[in-house]
Amino acid sequence: MKFGIISDIHSNSEALDCTLNNMGKVDEFICLGDIVGYGADPNYCIKKIKDLNCRCIGGNHDFAVIGKLDINYFNDAARKAILWTSRKIEENNKIFLLNLNKKIQVIENIFAVHGSPREPIFEYILDKNSAYDIFKKYDFKIYFIGHSHLAGCFSFNKSNNQVNYTDFINGGYIEILKNKRYIINCGSVGQPRDGNPDASYGIYDTEYKVVKIYRISYPIYLTQKKIINAGLPKILADRLSWGR
Repeated sequence: MKFGIISDIHSNSEALDCTLNNMGKVDEFICLGDIVGYGADPNYCIKKIKDLNCRCIGGNHDFAVIGKLDINYFNDAARKAILWTSRKIEENNKIFLLNLNKKIQVIENIFAVHGSPREPIFEYILDKNSAYDIFKKYDFKIYFIGHSHLAGCFSFNKSNNQVNYTDFINGGYIEILKNKRYIINCGSVGQPRDGNPDASYGIYDTEYKVVKIYRISYPIYLTQKKIINAGLPKILADRLSWGR
């Protein structure tokens, strides 16, 4: 079975369309949250996720737009985008975001969450120490996460209790081994922050026991033009070129 793993779309329709076109046929889509925020196409992106019949969890931007989170948690540009999105988003799409869960079980002992198992919405897993705490506290084979917009993998070797990290700034693959456990971030579709502006997504193949992470280009200038024309902060357009 093949799972298409997407996360942090952030209202970027161009990146989402190119991602889905490049991904091709999978058996099921899993979305790790933050469909909206930052970009100018929130309704389009939510509709696309609905049309995919995608299993989806909520992210901090998704919940902030519908009033489930205090927007003072966000920086100035993010707050402005959240307020703009809350005015533009259609009622049926608000209801969709309102009903999103914070965690899903993909299969067996494989799970997905936006931030971390410990704090599904807010926590970033950015270093080996925080990853080690998660590996020791929770029982799982793989946790797929989003939130940081950084494509990479923490692996835990059960034989020596060591945590290793591999970044996937240019894509790559992870072989799922019996003696290891994994926290995998397949990166951001709509706003990568690892220095590579290309959209990022993953495919988990249960038959071959491998997760492949792909980076693909998309017409960034179109997304930037929409952001500027919408009156959103210019930095939200500029940073797409930097991959930051």
